[in-house]
Amino acid sequence: MGGLRDFFWSKTVHVFYGCRIADMPSIPTDASIRPATPADEEAVVAAFPKVLFARRFSEGDAAFLAFVAGRLVHQTWLSTRHAFIPQVEFDRLLAPDEIYFYDCVTLPEWRGRGLYPATLAHAARALQPSGRTRAVLGVLSTNEPSVHGVEKAGFRAEFEHRYYQCLGVSWARQVRVGAGAAR
Repeated sequence: MGGLRDFFWSKTVHVFYGCRIADMPSIPTDASIRPATPADEEAVVAAFPKVLFARRFSEGDAAFLAFVAGRLVHQTWLSTRHAFIPQVEFDRLLAPDEIYFYDCVTLPEWRGRGLYPATLAHAARALQPSGRTRAVLGVLSTNEPSVHGVEKAGFRAEFEHRYYQCLGVSWARQVRVGAGAAR
């Protein structure tokens, strides 16, 4: 019934968060966090099968990986070109000083250990020398663990992207929800 109901009416809300990288807290972790390299493709695809690793790398995106006792347990992808969530028709170019994080996934048995916020902070700081001063990301509003993780990493809500579908027609609007991150 959900499919038919969703055809007639659905609403999806992503909250977009931002922060100044210099203001991100230091988050301790037992994980080893490092940038992904092309040699990591097999391990990433094995742990996170839906990832289009080679395509993302060829498009200029990057990933940071978290390992515990040598096991890959978390991935965080980032773009320095644009922020996007294709399934809700969101896409915008980034400012030259921004990073957009996406597809941040922790294996289920490793969730709740701070790997997500620690990887966000580590990756953001690693890109500061290249002139990046601000980080942004979008989170499904109903994903409470992810909301908690991004707030722990120092992000604050800036706006909601509300995506509606009715009888096969879709539209979106953005609504400010906070003062936003200082630039």
